[in-house]
Amino acid sequence: MAGYQKGSISEEERSSFTTKQASLENEIKQLKQQLSNNSEKETEIRRRLEDETKRSEFLQQQLNELKMDKERMTTSMEELQKELSEKKSEFRRVQDEQSKRDKEHVSDGSLQSLRNMLMALQKENSSLKIEKVKLDADLKSMKSTSQKTVDSTLDANKISDLEKVKKEMDSLKRALQDASRERDKAVQDLARLKQHLLDKDLEDQEKMDEDSKLIEELRVVCEQQRAHIMQLERALKVEMAKQEENKKVISEEHQRSNEQIENLNYKLASCMSALESKNVELLNLQTALGQYYAESEAKDRLGGDLAVAREELSKLSESLKVANQTIEISRREKEDMATKLSQAERMLADGKRSMQKLEDDNSRLRRALEQSMTTVNRMSLDSDNSVDRRIVIKLLVTYFQRNHSKEVLDLMVRMLGFSEEDKQRIGFAQSNAGRGVVRGVLGLPGRLVGGIVGGGPSGKSTQSSQDSQSFADLWVDFLLKETEEREKREASEAARQSQQESHTTTGPSTSSSIQQPSQHNPSNVAPGPSTMPHTAWVSQNRNPQQFR
Repeated sequence: MAGYQKGSISEEERSSFTTKQASLENEIKQLKQQLSNNSEKETEIRRRLEDETKRSEFLQQQLNELKMDKERMTTSMEELQKELSEKKSEFRRVQDEQSKRDKEHVSDGSLQSLRNMLMALQKENSSLKIEKVKLDADLKSMKSTSQKTVDSTLDANKISDLEKVKKEMDSLKRALQDASRERDKAVQDLARLKQHLLDKDLEDQEKMDEDSKLIEELRVVCEQQRAHIMQLERALKVEMAKQEENKKVISEEHQRSNEQIENLNYKLASCMSALESKNVELLNLQTALGQYYAESEAKDRLGGDLAVAREELSKLSESLKVANQTIEISRREKEDMATKLSQAERMLADGKRSMQKLEDDNSRLRRALEQSMTTVNRMSLDSDNSVDRRIVIKLLVTYFQRNHSKEVLDLMVRMLGFSEEDKQRIGFAQSNAGRGVVRGVLGLPGRLVGGIVGGGPSGKSTQSSQDSQSFADLWVDFLLKETEEREKREASEAARQSQQESHTTTGPSTSSSIQQPSQHNPSNVAPGPSTMPHTAWVSQNRNPQQFR
């Protein structure tokens, strides 16, 4: 049976182990899948980041290209302006040359001289033609005369005459050939001059055509440049309008910031006037501190005023923070706001100085309260064993309200001065006696409390009884609060000591060192009802807010 149970237990363990293993494997698979998903997401994010970086680089490159295009456009515009000026100067030069050429055509006499030469050559050609005709006629007449002479005379001089005639004929032929050559030369010169004049006219016509084409091109370029210049002027006007709008917006923002600063200054001035009125009220309160109860009431009222003043100062500090932020923003936009900011800072420093004055006045009031407490304690030295019945009533009511609280019982025992026999009768443990600040405060129950609210005659006024009643309530509440705070501190110290003991080694030296402060702590020693001096109570209760 035991073996069967062991086998069943082992099978159950195996099944649980297999289920655990399967669950772990599933978890591992899920983790791997999550890891793969995370890696995919990471790669996707990296890819997107790379795309964004590439896109930003591309946009930056496009921006640089646009800047370069803009620079090229400016340079090309400057070059076009230079070319336009050069073309204008060249156009002027061409016009000057054309005018000079016209003047040369008008004034120059070379063409006229060529024409005169042509006319002279034509006249010479005609004269040469006439001479040729004459020479031909002479030749024919001479041939006829020579034939006649051959027939009539056969003398010896016949040969010599024929030779002379032949010579003359040869000379005439040579002269005729020379004249024909000169005529041909003159004709060639005339044709060459005509061709030269035609070529010159063609060149002039081509130059005029080229100049007209160049002038038309320059006019087109000038029109394009003018259109481009008009576009640039319109763009410049648009940019100037945008700049004017930006200036207007900046001026409006500057004006709004100035108005906000003026409003803040007005609020600050009103707050300063309120602070001055509070100062006047505090001065009036100082004159009204004649009696102890009046001093306590004035102290409470002053504490309330101080709290209100602190709230107002916190509000003012928040408003000043907002004002400083707005001033910082406006100072970044315009450096002229620095002077106004310095004025606001000086006003803030004045407010701080006024607050310092208020704190000094408060400290003087505290010192006056302490002096009044010392005088009251001196006056109450004779009434050590008297306690006001209203304090006893308040303690009993608080004891039953708090379900027989040990703190209230401890307070009653110390204030009423129970003996050891009375403590044993009511079952009060000796270990609960005396706790820190309350023990120090309650060291003089009959001397202090009896002197404050007890030991007086029964014939006091109703106002004084009400004041003492309220003070007794405040006194008991204060003592109870101090007792609770002391218990909380002791509990926290005990917990901290227990933690230190748990962390340290368990040795005799460590245990003795841990127990040593509890043996020699003077705050745990319970002073008697009349052993603690009044200065200890004053030194422990200098803060008026603890009394409240």
